[in-house]
Amino acid sequence: MPLFVILLGISVLLFFISLAMKIAGKLRLTLPFVYLLIAVISTFFTRWTTENEQLVLYGLYATIAISILSWLKSLKDFINDRRYAKAVEDDVSWQIQQARERGISLDDVYVDSQGTLRHNETNKPVI
Repeated sequence: MPLFVILLGISVLLFFISLAMKIAGKLRLTLPFVYLLIAVISTFFTRWTTENEQLVLYGLYATIAISILSWLKSLKDFINDRRYAKAVEDDVSWQIQQARERGISLDDVYVDSQGTLRHNETNKPVI
């Protein structure tokens, strides 16, 4: 019976570590999580970690700072993508408005991959 309890405990521990790794991966905190896990485990095996605790914490802070910089870069890229999509949407809307003012039916035109409004038959830009 005690062997079963030990194996069950190890299985539950590994499950929670796996779950934490998945969450850390989604939040881009894998590097700090692994660093923290190694630092915690190493305190049981070496005296160096306990003697240089401040240095270990600086390493953890550095990995967290790297993760925050990664988040900020992703946020900047997301904002730039949204601005570009909005600009393309506004441009296509303006082209459609110009085509309507010129009496061109929307059934006779299409929008290509660059966002240019073109005639169906001639493939020439409307504007």
